[in-house]
Amino acid sequence: MKTKLNIAFFAALAFCLNGQAGAQTFHSHAVRVAGGSGVQVTGINEAGEMVVNYTDKNGMAHCESISGSTITQIVDPNEVGTGSGTGTSCYAINNAGQIVGSYSTSPFGNGFEYTNGTYTDIIVPGSTAGTTAYGLNNAGSIVGSFANNVGQFGFLYDVSTDTYTTLSVPGATASLAVGVNDGGEVTFAWVNSSFVFFGATLKNGNYKTLTVPGMAQSQALAINVHGWIDFAGQDSLGVWHGFLYKGGTFTQFDVPNATNTYSFGIDDSGKLSGGYNPAAKPTNEIGFYGSIAK
Repeated sequence: MKTKLNIAFFAALAFCLNGQAGAQTFHSHAVRVAGGSGVQVTGINEAGEMVVNYTDKNGMAHCESISGSTITQIVDPNEVGTGSGTGTSCYAINNAGQIVGSYSTSPFGNGFEYTNGTYTDIIVPGSTAGTTAYGLNNAGSIVGSFANNVGQFGFLYDVSTDTYTTLSVPGATASLAVGVNDGGEVTFAWVNSSFVFFGATLKNGNYKTLTVPGMAQSQALAINVHGWIDFAGQDSLGVWHGFLYKGGTFTQFDVPNATNTYSFGIDDSGKLSGGYNPAAKPTNEIGFYGSIAK
């Protein structure tokens, strides 16, 4: 049985495509959770509602949505276990406030979709080693990854027809479908046989590899209605940076005074979100949202 791959960060080499602009001034706001560590803002919508992942002192994963001063705990009622490696995680939120993510079972996890207090399982038929829902749009599509005895693949789920389509980047050892916009364009983080991460897109049935120039490896993550893509890229020194791909150009962004910037989400106006390690306490991870100065 294959080991399930999650969106993670590996030191490796990669090839590059397309032009890159230099780092730009990034105005960001820190997001902290009392008593929580490893804080990441994994999604943000047009109304400014965010989904935030964090772990407690025992290593259990938690998620909450934040809308202004209103905080809602997102806990799938079917989650199993306590402690490290268990719990509920969220990865995206759309403009209607619907959320997707995953929850722990034994020994793997299942995906879910949350709407107004109701949790619906997202489980790819035939998956024997878990399903994770990573992204959703405003038009009734959900993407993610699943694993079986053959390998790990991406999927596209059409909610209106209750149908799953398997997605696999050509040449990939494992494919994770991470984002989908209202036009149906899908983004991927995928690895080769050496476990090097690359990005890719799927549009009108055509796959295209897309990697940040100058980075050792990179991942294509959230995508908005305009086709702007949020990338995470690791340089040759092992430092992670955020990148906005827009109009054929990559623009780097970094949280000020951070040793690493991990990007995850983007809304339709271009607000970005993720997590960072502050230089003063580099082992901490704090969430953020913000925008690149124009």
